[in-house]
Amino acid sequence: MYDEAAWQQLREALTSAMKEKDGAGLLVLSDSYYERDADGGYSNLMFANAAVNCLDLPPAFSSPEEVRSALPEFEKASPVFGEGLAWASLNCSYWPVRATGEPHRITAEGAAPIVVVGTTRDPATPYRWAEALARQLSSGRLLTYDGDGHTAYGRGSSCIDSAINAYLLRGTAPKDGKRCS
Repeated sequence: MYDEAAWQQLREALTSAMKEKDGAGLLVLSDSYYERDADGGYSNLMFANAAVNCLDLPPAFSSPEEVRSALPEFEKASPVFGEGLAWASLNCSYWPVRATGEPHRITAEGAAPIVVVGTTRDPATPYRWAEALARQLSSGRLLTYDGDGHTAYGRGSSCIDSAINAYLLRGTAPKDGKRCS
């Protein structure tokens, strides 16, 4: 989902899996995502990701019973992926080291304008997270990319690129609430 260039391949793999009961295309995508090599070994990318995420915040669920209780909500939000996402949320419950962080507000009182870029159809970081972060920052400026994909800068929107370049090169933050496509 991160790479729009792979969306057609994902579409074909999902179609094949659902209509023809052939998951080979999904396996190829999974191997690529998890960086599986020709000998069946994996990079440490996903292990590192779990370590970072599990140390950042307490686990979403602490037991399988909690996941089972939450399943209807997950499945309603995502009939295809909800169940898998719910069970994956249990991962950090069994992490051997306790989380070092707790959710908390970040205001950055006194900071110069902080630009928060949100993409409305980002498959990895929901747009509402960008909205919430920009709201809680005392000098937050929300810059919205109305489009698909994970991240917006350098992906073809001159509106986004110009606004971010002006901020990075001249310190000129965009007007809060600026929208681009």
